[in-house]
Amino acid sequence: MVTKVSIVKCSSYEKELVYKAVKQAIDLIGGLKIGKSSKVLIKPNVLSPHKPEEAITTHPAVIDAVCKILKEKEINDITIGDSSGVAAAGVTKEAFKISGIEEVAKKNNAKVIYFEKPTAVKIKNPNGQVLKEVYLAKPIFDVDLVVNVPKLKTHVLTKYTGAVKNLFGCVPGGRKQFYHIVGMSEEKFSHLLLDIYQNIKPQLSIIDGIVGLEGNGPGSSGKPKKTGLILASKDAVALDIVASKIIGFSPMDIYTNRYAIKRKLFTDYNNVEVIGEKNISIRYEQPSTIIRKVPDFIAAIVRRIIIPRPYCNTKKCTKCATCFKVCPVKAIEMLPYPVFNRSKCILCYCCIENCPENAIILKKPITEKFIKFSRKILRF
Repeated sequence: MVTKVSIVKCSSYEKELVYKAVKQAIDLIGGLKIGKSSKVLIKPNVLSPHKPEEAITTHPAVIDAVCKILKEKEINDITIGDSSGVAAAGVTKEAFKISGIEEVAKKNNAKVIYFEKPTAVKIKNPNGQVLKEVYLAKPIFDVDLVVNVPKLKTHVLTKYTGAVKNLFGCVPGGRKQFYHIVGMSEEKFSHLLLDIYQNIKPQLSIIDGIVGLEGNGPGSSGKPKKTGLILASKDAVALDIVASKIIGFSPMDIYTNRYAIKRKLFTDYNNVEVIGEKNISIRYEQPSTIIRKVPDFIAAIVRRIIIPRPYCNTKKCTKCATCFKVCPVKAIEMLPYPVFNRSKCILCYCCIENCPENAIILKKPITEKFIKFSRKILRF
């Protein structure tokens, strides 16, 4: 069976341009077939409180376009929901406000739900590789259609974040921190993401790639990258395969792509049909982490030697303690700036991902610098 992925150019976040691009992207993959009385949940990326121009959260113009298209289908029961990366009370609410998505929701008479507040649903997951039971926000299961609207970004742990990774926001509040402990390596965390994905499987995913984020994403350590694209598919894995390739990755180097195929969560790898723009390549600066080079069976030893580690840039730090709050293993103390306990740190990079000031930076250990220097010498 052919799985369609559409790529449509969109030069800016001017509302009419975005609407036309999103509508065209949906139409190219067969349109949106849904009844008038249906309930729809839109799942954006509202990682943390950042303005739209910072390219960390899904742009409100894209969410507005999705709402408009749904209302044209006479769908009026629309909910927009997410859970930010910081488990502290009120952070998701603030993120919705600063990102501009709260205003879009009000304009379109859509409900906003912060996934910290609703009752979590425990789902038995016998086929899970990491999670044999999964806790997800209940509103996801109270609707007829989930529209997944991620941001196109690089990621210091998973290299790339798109449609599958965006569903991690369906995990309520602080449980995300526990899941980071359970999925300590890139490989395990990618399997964990697929354990979540197989229990949600959104019927439509639309990537906001008009301005993406490159470098040490997905938070304030990344850099906005004008890309000018809207991508859509009814299969999240197919969408990630195409999107990750566009920004310079080999799709099978993204473990959620690779393991989805291995686990038969996606079986049409050789039958992905790209519709619309073709042969698009806009290489992103990749994260400075080299976790992708560390296989799981030696990770416990090698991670401590060659993986870049987080440090605090005290010139940028405002002592807000966000890093302290999000660290799943309590490896950070505020003295008064963040100080890292290296024996506890699991290198999940939650601190970098959620720091609002870009004050947590990655430094490569002297061991890796020595290895690179030695390689240069040996070339001569």
